[in-house]
Amino acid sequence: MAPSLSDAAQARAERFAAAHDQLFLLPNAWDAGSARVLAARPGTVAIATSSAAVAATAGLADGERMGRDAAAAAATAVIEAVAADDVPVTVDLEAGFGATPGEVHETVSRTVLAGASGVNVEDTDPATGRLRDVGLQAEIVAAAASAIRELSSVAVLNARTDVFWNPEGRPDERLGLALDRLERYRAAGATCLFVPGIQRTGNELGSVADLVGELVGACDGVPVNLLASRDLGLGLDELAALGVRRISFGSSLYRAALARALVIVEDTTAGHGWDTLAEADELPYARLAALMSGGDG
Repeated sequence: MAPSLSDAAQARAERFAAAHDQLFLLPNAWDAGSARVLAARPGTVAIATSSAAVAATAGLADGERMGRDAAAAAATAVIEAVAADDVPVTVDLEAGFGATPGEVHETVSRTVLAGASGVNVEDTDPATGRLRDVGLQAEIVAAAASAIRELSSVAVLNARTDVFWNPEGRPDERLGLALDRLERYRAAGATCLFVPGIQRTGNELGSVADLVGELVGACDGVPVNLLASRDLGLGLDELAALGVRRISFGSSLYRAALARALVIVEDTTAGHGWDTLAEADELPYARLAALMSGGDG
């Protein structure tokens, strides 16, 4: 018998897909525990994973260094951690853990069967650190979309282009390069389009808002995902008005947590007292224990 999804997994995927009708925030978890904490926040629509943060928990750098099996196990742990609360999870698959469309098809199928409500596939080749050939990447996106359809799932396929994140060419060329890639990915079956780093070129050209507006308009109704950043320069209301549909945090929440931990230790070491530990009271031990036990604290 062919593998199939549970009714609960199907329902979560449907709800996640429907959430893209308006702008929402998508916090990125790095393990089962962080997923439970983030899922417990009132108003959380869904949880994403961050490949960089997940890899870092294993002491590894980003770029598919975990390997497909370890990454799949980490994703499954996050999905299962919040399944009882019926929270959708979309999984960062980096470049798909495969060099060919067939290999990426297998990765996506495995991830959706684990209960993922969405997957993210990017166009940077981890073997070279450069953008993949756009024709090959379109075939990879098509293979990912096929894997989802074959499971009768509506899991969201977020196709990411790194034209701005991993820039190639002159700044004034990047929008055209990005739009060409996004159109090919949309035609191949992507149901969301992710463009991290857009503010880098936008700031050079002088208007992030104009760049985002042109990008959203060119995506022909397919939801657009941007990456949260201090220098994005646009508030949530402005982004919603421009038509952006989701903002993910990438590895920033994980990095912020570690950075704050370092500050606390450094301040204490410098003899500044224990006051910085008061921040831990925002998540008391008893509540943490309750969340990790499956309760709501």
